[in-house]
Amino acid sequence: MFSKICKPMSVTRVLGLAMTATFIVGPAFAGKVNLPKEGSFEFRFCQVGEEQSISSTDKVSVSHYRIIANTISEPAGKPFDRMSALCLGTYANLNGRQQDFGVCEMTDQDGDKWWMEYHGSAAGGGGTNTSAHGTGKYEGMTLKGQYIDDNWPSAAKDTFQGCNPNKGTYKLK
Repeated sequence: MFSKICKPMSVTRVLGLAMTATFIVGPAFAGKVNLPKEGSFEFRFCQVGEEQSISSTDKVSVSHYRIIANTISEPAGKPFDRMSALCLGTYANLNGRQQDFGVCEMTDQDGDKWWMEYHGSAAGGGGTNTSAHGTGKYEGMTLKGQYIDDNWPSAAKDTFQGCNPNKGTYKLK
């Protein structure tokens, strides 16, 4: 019945239309990241983490954790928007003296990566971050930033989540 209403398209015509559509629509979905050589940044680091810990009292504990996260710049489309992250870190509370350290591998829409090293403040509630390593456009990047912990209620035991505000400056090589 279909062949009586419409003539089937030839394979050449279908491929030609597909290639034309790719050339027209493709650049809109290419995900190319155009980042100024230097400037300021402001993004939210929205994370879900899982920890393994040991503790003796409420003031003596240590844990290591793994985080999966995404970034959202403020406003949208600014530096480090829509990146994915995988992080590993360690947290300790030794008689009220808090220590938090970790590294996140940040991946942009082009597949270029940079490692964000972070250190929590001794008082808790946030800390600082720098760029420890980079590939592609991030190779040789310097970055100085700070973050504030914005933790949300946990969805499950031994997990944590939130969207931490980050801001600072960066300079590409």
